[in-house]
Amino acid sequence: MSNDYLDPNNPLNYAAQEANNRARTAESHERAAREDLEAQKFANKSNVDLILQLRNKIEAESQRASELQKENERLKAEKQFFEKLFSLPMKDIAENNGKFKETYEAQQLALAKWILSQKAYAETAIQIGIEAGKTKEEVQDLYKDNVASVLANATRHGNNAVSNPVLKEHASIIIEKQSHA
Repeated sequence: MSNDYLDPNNPLNYAAQEANNRARTAESHERAAREDLEAQKFANKSNVDLILQLRNKIEAESQRASELQKENERLKAEKQFFEKLFSLPMKDIAENNGKFKETYEAQQLALAKWILSQKAYAETAIQIGIEAGKTKEEVQDLYKDNVASVLANATRHGNNAVSNPVLKEHASIIIEKQSHA
């Protein structure tokens, strides 16, 4: 036998050829394993990056939730403050809020002017009534009858409740309260 037979490249050397085939298969498996390992390393890095992103997002959302909870608590306290404030008489509210005070004082002035005009009308009515031969009590009785006529929309001179939107809106409440008095 010649040394050629033992040559690993000799096609007649079955054992050498089988060894070469197994070596090539092993090299192929090694390459595939290395490629899988690289793919797994990339996938693992991607997963780690995703986990880090999710942790950061969770942390940010947790912080936002905490801020929203604090804001909610502040708003609840503010709501309670305003509910308590709005249950007070308007004069007390005006003492606690400058803008409301301006509006309140303007309304109070308008109300005072209206009261003044009503007092002046009452004084004028009593004077005219007395000059017409009526007593003060008779004029006051006539006033009470006229209040009922205004609320019933049955005046002779067009001074019915329906001619004023505010009075029209509140006429039924006034009638109800007068019936209980």
